[in-house]
Amino acid sequence: MYTLNEIIGSLTKFIGNLWQFIFQMCMSLAPVLFIPGLTFILLFVTVVIWFERKYLAHAMLRMGPVYAGRVFGWLQCIADFLKILTKEIIVPSDADKTLYYLAPILLPIVDGLAIAFIPVAPDWVIFRGFGYGLPLFLAIVSLGPLCPLIAGWAANNKYTVIGSLRAAYMCIAAEIPLLLSAAGIAILAGSFDLVDIVEAQSKMWFIIPGFLGALVFFIGILAEAERTPFDISVAEQEIVFGWRTEYSGILFMLTMMAEYISLLAWELLFITLFLGGYKGPVIFGSPFISNIAWVLIKLGILTAIIILLRTVFPRFRLDQAIKIGWRYLIPLAIANIYIAIIIKLFFPFVV
Repeated sequence: MYTLNEIIGSLTKFIGNLWQFIFQMCMSLAPVLFIPGLTFILLFVTVVIWFERKYLAHAMLRMGPVYAGRVFGWLQCIADFLKILTKEIIVPSDADKTLYYLAPILLPIVDGLAIAFIPVAPDWVIFRGFGYGLPLFLAIVSLGPLCPLIAGWAANNKYTVIGSLRAAYMCIAAEIPLLLSAAGIAILAGSFDLVDIVEAQSKMWFIIPGFLGALVFFIGILAEAERTPFDISVAEQEIVFGWRTEYSGILFMLTMMAEYISLLAWELLFITLFLGGYKGPVIFGSPFISNIAWVLIKLGILTAIIILLRTVFPRFRLDQAIKIGWRYLIPLAIANIYIAIIIKLFFPFVV
């Protein structure tokens, strides 16, 4: 027979172990459910769409996104969301229906999976990737360009096919410089692990010794995310809306959401590789701002710069954009690798 004290002690120990298990489960699921996981992705897409439309509305004197809802024009996004959610999904009669439905679903998933490798704190990352977070990230996002190809071919429309081929050309021209720029950072850090790369920037952010690579990487991001001036695959003046032409309703919304998720993934990688990730500037070293806050600050500034470019630069022609990738970005990225090797061999105290 157990005494009352033994029963109470065992029950207390069981409750304590159960609480510890629940707490550990919540902590392990927090990156998946919150930041940088599902909730953060959806919140980022919502806020950036609102901010971009409001900013461009001021720049172009468009009244709706500025004044609908009076305060910050917030009602315009809700109205457009409800409108597109209730629109009929019209499928072309000659389309490959399986691939037609599959492509817009896969688009946000691919880039969303890549975000799982991004650390927002030393111990706050969904999946560290066994020390190979950088190549795994790049391997997953390289699957993204296949989705526009599938979507354009499945819709069986000349404009969607042209748009999908343009997207393929652009991605090939942009991904090689991106890979080479990332290789330069791996050389400086001496690791493929994204947490180790961030920690290696304790003395100096890699954007300083690797400025050439950062410039190439930034331009590559614009091309990969189909942002101005590289939004050639959806040029409405030339090919209606490119590979998205035949999509409507919620499927169209998924393709647009995928564009912003792709932008988020590449921006987070840029911050991790070149801007110290979750670390603040060395000159501040402030303990009052958390790791996650630094990531959000850098993300906000970088997103604002990319949106600003839409009001400044006209769209490139396809041949101009491809020439930029093959003729200029690749040589610059290779030069950046040589600079990284020289710094690592002869000036290791810098990094």
